[in-house]
Amino acid sequence: MKSDYKITRDKFMDDKERDRLIKFCKKKTELDLMKGRITWPVRNMLVNLALYSGLRVSEIAEVKIKDLHLYNVEDPWLKARNGKKKKSRDVYLDKEFVKELRKYVSYKKKTLKESVDPEAPLLNGRGGRHSTTTALKISFKKAIVQAGLNPKYSIHSARHTYGIHLYHTTKNLRYVQKQLGHSNIMMTSLYADVLPGKNGKLANMILNK
Repeated sequence: MKSDYKITRDKFMDDKERDRLIKFCKKKTELDLMKGRITWPVRNMLVNLALYSGLRVSEIAEVKIKDLHLYNVEDPWLKARNGKKKKSRDVYLDKEFVKELRKYVSYKKKTLKESVDPEAPLLNGRGGRHSTTTALKISFKKAIVQAGLNPKYSIHSARHTYGIHLYHTTKNLRYVQKQLGHSNIMMTSLYADVLPGKNGKLANMILNK
């Protein structure tokens, strides 16, 4: 990590922006399902996976069906592969998001007619292979632009968004470090310096006193 690296405002989504993206993708997905189209159901899974797991794009591209531990476990999780220095880790998942993952695996099998064998990718690219990181970046960017959000946001912005919101929800820096797979907790500590959606409210408190 560069000593002068900072998570500036243009690198993450606040509460309203995140919710706007999620709602937009859900609406587009519902419309595509009605029309028998597959673009947004797949893109919706990509967006939600990025926002609710904090995975790097390289890790998203490598997720296999066998990496999803969603059934018969008290705390659902997935194994993230292809992280920094090719390390893997366990990432615990929000239970509401787990419901969406289960639905998507069923959709993948029944509607997309794609393999859900253990070695099969969660997000397919051409020829049934794993999606490339480039394809995932482009798809995520299309969701950002069409939702009317800042076009500077990237799929890595979702990782920062996840880290910031996770820290301010749990106040547990070590947990955030493990979830994100940071080798250096100094990187994780940057999330403690950001107040998502609260900077304006705090500033207004000065005038309201």
